[in-house]
Amino acid sequence: MNAPNSGLKNDERVLLGAKMQVRVALLEIHRLLPGGLIETVDLLSPGSEPIVLLDRKLSESVCRFSTFLAWVIPLPHCWRLSGNPVTIPEVAQLSGPEIVREIVQHLGGRTAEGEIRWWLAEYFPSFYKSLASVARLRHQQMLAGVDAKAGKAVYELQAPFAKCRARLEERGEVAPDELTDEEQSEGFVQAYVWFNLRPTDKILMPGGNLVLGRVVLGQSMWRLETLGAEKLGRLRKEFEDHLGKLVRFSGERIDDLAAQMASKIPPADLSIVPPRLLEDPIQLSVNASRFSTSPGVSREAAEGATWRATQEAYLDDHIPALGGKTPREAARDLLLRPKLIETLKQRVRRMDEMNLSSGGTLDLNWMLQELDLHEIIFDPPPFRPPPPDRNPVGVPMPETEESSEAEEYPVDPNRPPAPRLPPGPLGLADAADRLEKALNLFETFAEAEAELAASGSMLLPELDELTTDVLTDHDYAFALPFFVQTWFALVPLGCRAPEINYEDFEAAYRENFRRFMDSTKSNSPRKMESVIRKSAEPDFMIAAIGGVVEAMTKVPKEFQPSLEGTPVILAIIKTLGETLAEALRAK
Repeated sequence: MNAPNSGLKNDERVLLGAKMQVRVALLEIHRLLPGGLIETVDLLSPGSEPIVLLDRKLSESVCRFSTFLAWVIPLPHCWRLSGNPVTIPEVAQLSGPEIVREIVQHLGGRTAEGEIRWWLAEYFPSFYKSLASVARLRHQQMLAGVDAKAGKAVYELQAPFAKCRARLEERGEVAPDELTDEEQSEGFVQAYVWFNLRPTDKILMPGGNLVLGRVVLGQSMWRLETLGAEKLGRLRKEFEDHLGKLVRFSGERIDDLAAQMASKIPPADLSIVPPRLLEDPIQLSVNASRFSTSPGVSREAAEGATWRATQEAYLDDHIPALGGKTPREAARDLLLRPKLIETLKQRVRRMDEMNLSSGGTLDLNWMLQELDLHEIIFDPPPFRPPPPDRNPVGVPMPETEESSEAEEYPVDPNRPPAPRLPPGPLGLADAADRLEKALNLFETFAEAEAELAASGSMLLPELDELTTDVLTDHDYAFALPFFVQTWFALVPLGCRAPEINYEDFEAAYRENFRRFMDSTKSNSPRKMESVIRKSAEPDFMIAAIGGVVEAMTKVPKEFQPSLEGTPVILAIIKTLGETLAEALRAK
């Protein structure tokens, strides 16, 4: 058995020691720095100094003011993540801390600054379930309130095609449009867009016109298309009034796209959702607009100018969330300014997300300067290619019928479950072989940590919390490689982590700890061996704990664990081996 710290570099020893300081943090992104560094603040500690986080993968997908709850490890020059962070989604105009406090309080936790972090650490799975239910219910609310019905109406021509088309082109609200490949394959030869020029309708973008629908033309049959059932009725009336007896209605079809999407979201547990987080549901209005460019002006320049005009109009718009005041007025109101800041944070984040998806470079810092919101002005992110995964940091997305209710943390869906162990306890030779292979799986502890996180395992955060008051940094650094070895001796590389009830785990650990303490006080090797063998996996326990004891005698004195820490380490290894074996035992 190799010494647990042999072959480790100095920075890896620092990382092992830092594991004792792992904590839950509510991080808000402020600035992306070179080399995968991310400047953040911990919103659970208001007024604290910025934190520099190192995570190259995360830096590829986050934006300014992205907020997520995560286990973090403080290191001398930067912080690192432990496991998968969970994104806090937008909920009305509430800030990240407000959303977290609402959930914690609803679930019976305390929200004082010195207590909320400990509650989140202990009940992280419960918090995640509640947050996921919030996201699912708000998604259902949004879909229930949007008119996303795709309407189509078919008309047969009662006159020659050229005559019908000429009559259509007399209408001032229509303009030529492009056919899609699918429409061409269906036999359509031309298309027109039908604008909505009602003076009472609000134009989505300055200089543009709202689209009511489209008309696709075939030689003997035409089809009207709209997104919105109400729009189909309006377009049919205007079309029939204008074309008259030149066309004859043949039939229509309406597909409720929103209802189809909502049907795939299973019911959420309303009991674990704070009522306040269901207020002010997102209200979407599905519209499209077209605008033309001036001669010599590129499309990109025209879109940029139109976007700027839209944002400038927003500054003087009366916003319900700001008490009916404009952003300019709210910026000068001490009571409304915090709400305005949260509103603008969301607006900046959405803009950054749009740029990430489209490769654009639009930015809202000019608006923040005009409103004198200098406290939230940070450099925009550099150009990054759009990430293939649009849910990169564990956003609790609405689950579909195919998703698993049992998974409390986002894991790689392509990972297979860990294979079942054969019937009966493992033999000594098999156990020793598994432990030896597990010891040589990783060159560094960081690789093992990454594999555990990718599998969905919460082993390291749970063990860190369990041993905070009973193991010193030195003892924990010694024991950590053996904890990881025990895990991977039973859970193969690349598999999904088995489900573990960590409350039962803690109870079993305390019983094993009591037995090891009794054997230590008796100073009887036979009693110690009896404690080890009293297990459903006696040979595995002999091999695993024997390796730890051997390492304790062989490593230099300065690397040996303390007398007080030794029974804790042995009890955890025994409990971990027994718990995993029970979870993986073939029934």
